[in-house]
Amino acid sequence: MKRLSIVFLAAVLLLSPAAYAENTAKRGTDPVPTPEQTEAIRDQKLLVPTAKGVQQATQSEAERYETLMGKDLEAMTSSYIVGDYRSGKVLEAYNIDEVHAIASMSKLVGLYVILDDIKAGNTRLDEMVTIDHEAASMTGSSYKLKEGEVMSVKQLITAAFVISGNDAITALGKHVSGSSEAFVAAMNAKCEALGLTGAHMVNATGLTDYADTTYNEMSTRELFTLVRSMINTYPEILDYTQIKSLIEPERSVEEYNTNPLLGIVKGVDGLKTGYTNAAGRCLVATALKPGEGEALDTRLIVITTGSPNDFTRYVAARKLMEHALDTYQYTVIGTPDQAVGQVTVENAIDEKVDVYETSTSNVLWDSKSKVTKTLHLKKNLTAPIPAGAVVGTISYSMNNEEVYKQDLIVKDRVLQQGFIYKIQDLYSDIIKNIERAA
Repeated sequence: MKRLSIVFLAAVLLLSPAAYAENTAKRGTDPVPTPEQTEAIRDQKLLVPTAKGVQQATQSEAERYETLMGKDLEAMTSSYIVGDYRSGKVLEAYNIDEVHAIASMSKLVGLYVILDDIKAGNTRLDEMVTIDHEAASMTGSSYKLKEGEVMSVKQLITAAFVISGNDAITALGKHVSGSSEAFVAAMNAKCEALGLTGAHMVNATGLTDYADTTYNEMSTRELFTLVRSMINTYPEILDYTQIKSLIEPERSVEEYNTNPLLGIVKGVDGLKTGYTNAAGRCLVATALKPGEGEALDTRLIVITTGSPNDFTRYVAARKLMEHALDTYQYTVIGTPDQAVGQVTVENAIDEKVDVYETSTSNVLWDSKSKVTKTLHLKKNLTAPIPAGAVVGTISYSMNNEEVYKQDLIVKDRVLQQGFIYKIQDLYSDIIKNIERAA
């Protein structure tokens, strides 16, 4: 009887759910995950930004991504722009002239002022800054600075660019200008110097001042102008903005770059995010597309504003940037080694004379528009014509807009008809050769 009871108890244990799970685990078969566990599994091919940097998406994130990708950009943003850094041309845009809150993207103005101060020799990157109470007390995005702590200017610039440290930009502003008020005045002066007539700065951070409901503001078009100027003047800022994380265990700092496209969209190397209730989720992003052959590199600037949450901002900005990189690129036009047409020359040995372009050039192409060329040749030309003489122009157009124009020349001397003129040309060549030899 006792033996039968033991056998029965063993059978019950083996058939119980807990025992089954344990036994299957021992055999190498994973138990079926719960819905909560499935939610946390990051096994999708899609990469997404997270609080711990770029990671694979969960299934629900991948599904949400697909849903948002099917929406219009206007439904995910309050404004957006795609612009060409080299030419300054606005390629695609929505609601870019409305002045609005720009949140932490306004740190770009402050950092511009600081870089100007360094360039002027007033401040050094290795200069040390003692953190005061005001900087250490800043809320929002933080580098976790403590009052009395000492940091270099370069460390603070890095923190302001990479993790949008409100404490870092506050400390920098007071260091270079003497006070927060003086720094804000310098920021406004910088905006004025750049012609940003809609811009107005009230603080270094971009946070809303709820005492009087004021905030830093400018239009999206003006943000594009600001970024172009800043990259052109200080291209080294891209060394900061492509840093993926700030990991400092001794200070309990583990923060990742706030740019949601960095490490996900190929070519993205900057630039700055922003978020407040007034501004929504915003992003200034830039990416470099290397040129092929003799074609120039293409740097594009994408700005989105007013997204309702981080994930929507990520999808909208990624959709816009990937489309821009797939669409726009610089391409080479001009063939100096090949005749592009013929010009009529009266009294010439050959009435029709080949004409050539003087050089090649690069134009921004949208990957689909046809580039057309039109020759404008001079009339009533009469031989002789010296080699290299301009005999017309050639213009290139795209979508009925002229994108490039240059001279057309004859490469060789155009001789007159008749034996006597040939003798004269031969004699002229002999004289010139003698003069060059002398």
